[in-house]
Amino acid sequence: MPVDEAKLWGVWGQANGLYSSWAASKNINYYLLFVLYALEGQEAMTQKKICTCTWLTKQTVNSVIRSLKENGYVELAPGREDRREKQIILTEKGIAYSHELLAPLRELERRALRIMGSDRVRQMVEYMTLFNTVLEEEMEKDIYRTDTGIGL
Repeated sequence: MPVDEAKLWGVWGQANGLYSSWAASKNINYYLLFVLYALEGQEAMTQKKICTCTWLTKQTVNSVIRSLKENGYVELAPGREDRREKQIILTEKGIAYSHELLAPLRELERRALRIMGSDRVRQMVEYMTLFNTVLEEEMEKDIYRTDTGIGL
């Protein structure tokens, strides 16, 4: 049976749309939501680490961090290993803001996951991990072919 790519993209887009709509309903930026998700519960993170775990661009993360800093939600400290690299730390105000904002969303997610059941959630994670791994490998092959002129 052939894969219905439109259905895959529809489901993927719906999940992104749900988070985007939720963020908009709270009058926040979609990107802010994911940066706060990354920072919440962490002692400190670098911008590079936030980019890695959210898959947001450096420019986007930098913009969000700058806004959070201007509002007193984060502070920057020298890196532990490389003092030029800044550690981003939620302030007390930032912790309260993040918790107030994210706690209701996390509860919605927990309810949805509970309804789905642990077996389905485990399978979903396994399949998404597999899809992402295979897609990344195929993209790397494609980049290699493009960089070497193979397939042109």
